[in-house]
Amino acid sequence: MGKAGRPRNGRTVKSKTALPGSLGEVLDNAGFTSLGRRIVVGRPKYDDEERQPTTAPQFAESEHCFGNQTTTPMWIAPVIEFLADNLPGDPSVEWEHLFITAYEVGCEVLTALGQARSTLGGAIPLAEPETPEALPRWDDLATAVVWVAAQSNLLGYRHFAGSRGQPNQRGRFRPNIRASHGCGPAYLAPEAFAVFRSLGLVIDGRWTEAAETILWRDDPSEWAIDFTEDERFTQACISAVKCVPPDIAAEIETIALVTDDEVSARYALEVQHRPEPRTKGEIRVLMESFHRGDLDALFCRRWRLQDGWLSPTEVKRSLPLLYDPLAMEMRRAFAARYLPHHRFLSK
Repeated sequence: MGKAGRPRNGRTVKSKTALPGSLGEVLDNAGFTSLGRRIVVGRPKYDDEERQPTTAPQFAESEHCFGNQTTTPMWIAPVIEFLADNLPGDPSVEWEHLFITAYEVGCEVLTALGQARSTLGGAIPLAEPETPEALPRWDDLATAVVWVAAQSNLLGYRHFAGSRGQPNQRGRFRPNIRASHGCGPAYLAPEAFAVFRSLGLVIDGRWTEAAETILWRDDPSEWAIDFTEDERFTQACISAVKCVPPDIAAEIETIALVTDDEVSARYALEVQHRPEPRTKGEIRVLMESFHRGDLDALFCRRWRLQDGWLSPTEVKRSLPLLYDPLAMEMRRAFAARYLPHHRFLSK
């Protein structure tokens, strides 16, 4: 999955010079760009635009469970509009994912929301779109929006204290999203604010509490946040090991086993089709990497931080977000505890 690491050139931001010794000078020195909104000191009093009931994932999930919702959640329309406007291709003909993970996910979201029909290269808009009763999970939709925004350079992460190296700031906008709730500073383009606000990810120019674990699923290198040391992650791992459903346990048992017959069959193909076939030892390592990918896919499909293992019914509402850093790190931690004799699965 690509990240929004390329400079956004060709646009300039005008700003006024702050008076010496003023708060503005402090913010300028910190590299902060104003959103053009009033800063409220102390406990904020939300108006109708700022009130965000979706900032709590528990509320967001309960608002649209399995076809029982009476109203469409407030964030659905902004999500559809944002993806329709920012995926590659002509939105009146076909969105193209270009085989880039973030855009593939974006096309899947439009399909899951009843706006498009999936194709090999993307998604074709439906003449008569209809929002389904069983809507995708809030956390998966929010993650998809973050991925598309980052891939499209509408979201740019900025250097955070202790990060893995200082990136080149030339050609980059100053951050307009302040560090908060364990998240670092970022630049968010104006056209992305509406959907981020509706999902409850930003408010008053800062990240919300709900945004933290969503942003773990993009794992910005600029922030150098090791969420695997967070208690929520470690407790989720303990729970995942203790509460493995029978169907998932059976699938994991199959994934964990790289048989001699499997290696031999692959070796026979290599002898037949490759001028210099790999050794059986090399092929075993290759097959282990395939099985490791299968376990990654299982976690991306069947596990979520807030809920643990998803039931078969709940899986219908999940999005297959392959290469999800949070799910892949949980796979490593889980395998080290649950499958200690299959070390290749925890790599």
